[in-house]
Amino acid sequence: MLINTDQELLQRLAKDDRIAFDTIYTRHWHAMYQSVYGIFRDEAACMDIMQDVFVWLWEKRAQVHIETSLAAYLHAAVKFKTANYIRSGKVRRGFFEEALRLATALPVVASPAEIEIRELKNIIRQATENLPEKCREVFYLSRNEHLSNQEIANRLGISVKTVERHMTIALRRIRIAVEQYMLYLLVFAAHYI
Repeated sequence: MLINTDQELLQRLAKDDRIAFDTIYTRHWHAMYQSVYGIFRDEAACMDIMQDVFVWLWEKRAQVHIETSLAAYLHAAVKFKTANYIRSGKVRRGFFEEALRLATALPVVASPAEIEIRELKNIIRQATENLPEKCREVFYLSRNEHLSNQEIANRLGISVKTVERHMTIALRRIRIAVEQYMLYLLVFAAHYI
């Protein structure tokens, strides 16, 4: 069986060859998926981004001219679509809560991934420090003392709805700060592919 190079597949793809497209998909899908999954840890988000990349590739098949390797090109496309996905606000709330949990739980060490986590920790700390006082207090009691909304309401003498409102504000502001940091990382990383 003849195994085509990526360049041969791209030439065939430009001529509307569906088999070439399927081969490209099969050859590169897993690595691309792993890259996105490493960011979101959410299968639905990963599948949305993967679909966007491959639909785009099929729609632009006649115009695609790749100077680098196809793998590098697709990786950059995934980074771009991931940044768009974050920017669009489609990221589920749990993603930012998980990022917050990881950033506050990991010890300070020196590997590149953990340096990024340390920086993320600083971003979250700064965003938390910039919260209004009562909002910051509610957030602290929830995340650091692990109190329920009812326990926070009882301790502070406020309603559960007020606690929920403060948590929504806190998580939204932290999410915005994290989004900006993630976009920076994605754009920065895309330049070094």
